[in-house]
Amino acid sequence: MKGKIVSWKDDKGFGFISPEGKNEQVFFHISSVKKATRKPEVGDAVIFEVAKDSQGRLKATHVLLEGVSLSNSGNSKRIVTEPVKKDALDYFAYFALAVLLAISLGLFIKTGAPESALVPGAIFLLIMFFISSRKKQPANKLFSCSKCQAVSSHDERTVLAWNRGLNRLYCKSCHQAWLRERPKEQQESRSSYSSSNSGCLGLFLVIASVPIICVAGAVTWFV
Repeated sequence: MKGKIVSWKDDKGFGFISPEGKNEQVFFHISSVKKATRKPEVGDAVIFEVAKDSQGRLKATHVLLEGVSLSNSGNSKRIVTEPVKKDALDYFAYFALAVLLAISLGLFIKTGAPESALVPGAIFLLIMFFISSRKKQPANKLFSCSKCQAVSSHDERTVLAWNRGLNRLYCKSCHQAWLRERPKEQQESRSSYSSSNSGCLGLFLVIASVPIICVAGAVTWFV
């Protein structure tokens, strides 16, 4: 779960966390906090698990201070995010594409009418669009920042970067610092990226329809 520290008593070594989207507070002790380069502070974003104590009360366990580097120890390891891999759904989609292409070609050859292949052709395009636009999720919800080595949880920004094949991921703090250092470059990058996205769907449909048009044209030529 994600949350924020709303109370911390440093002299007693405990505090309370407010989970995201809930109007309650969960107790946590310093012993449940993963060793970091500093102690917890009010306002820290945290990732944690919830368990019950001997009296049945909720308490936070395995508390991780988000964006805070872990202390150097022999047991601390950098969390590496594995690259995007094809899964069973991808291979099924590729198989479906091959079947639909064969069906479209067979219907066209059998009937001689291009419109007979429109339905499987349209499904072919939809599956192609689904494959290209599907966003996968990393197996590990945490990653180590490539700059400060702080352990953070994936958000929409890092998941998008990961799906695009980027293997150097940055925590929110380092990313915001980079934006402050390069405001002009970032604005130009955002404008060019948004304009490219606006024509992305149209360009994809044109490119994806080329194989169907080529097959139909070849059959028409030889029949």
